[in-house]
Amino acid sequence: MSRPPHAVVLRVPASFDARLVAAVLAGHSPLPAESLLPVVRRSWGIVAEPSSAEDAETLAAELTAAGLSAVAIPVTLLEEPPAAIVVTKADLAGDGFDVLAGRPGAERARLVWTHLKVLSAGAVSQTSRTTVTEGPSAGEKAVRLGATLVTGLPLMGAKSKTRQVSEERRTPFIELVFASPARRVRILAAEFDYGGALGVKMSYSAELNFRALVAELASRAPRALRGKGARAVLAKAPSGELSYESFEDVQAEERWLLALDALGAAQP
Repeated sequence: MSRPPHAVVLRVPASFDARLVAAVLAGHSPLPAESLLPVVRRSWGIVAEPSSAEDAETLAAELTAAGLSAVAIPVTLLEEPPAAIVVTKADLAGDGFDVLAGRPGAERARLVWTHLKVLSAGAVSQTSRTTVTEGPSAGEKAVRLGATLVTGLPLMGAKSKTRQVSEERRTPFIELVFASPARRVRILAAEFDYGGALGVKMSYSAELNFRALVAELASRAPRALRGKGARAVLAKAPSGELSYESFEDVQAEERWLLALDALGAAQP
């Protein structure tokens, strides 16, 4: 009987090294490691999905030998996190996270701390580029007007100039992925009421409130696996270390962490 397709799962979230993974994968690919790096980063700790069971086991052994503990598992054991529900107000009760209000779908509910499997946090950073058209400056207009008054001859209008303007938009967030029932709660820092969740710990700084909430959630669910950004927040790292490319990027990391939790395969 043939074995089902497998994937390779890295077992130590804190030591995820995309460059090292890409270097090992390059030994099985005609592409160089640099070309494989973007795919590895998007896949996080789920590698070579899907592969034959034999190939996955070989790759897992090579990654482990390279210092990245890994295990081969059937792809049927991998599950997508549920759709995210945005919560705008919550209470941190003794044994659970009480949803009080949010966008459509965020009905009132108590989600038990012992069922929290993944804690993610950080900021989704997106850069947009806009073309701006600029006419002559006030100084240029004054010079042209003076020349017209002196010569009596109207001058041709100056051409408008265009330039590209880049703007980075950061969206700080927290995501909590629960099991039994399966729920993924998303907190957007700009929309969340910290008063009920933090109480007397609430400050006048939006960033301090965000970091305090992550710490509070981590303390109430110490066994939940933490994403890269959540670990950075708890380590009081600079804001630049909390960035994700998109919410799809966040979800890919959560998928990896959920697999580790279900398998009981995570290593510190």
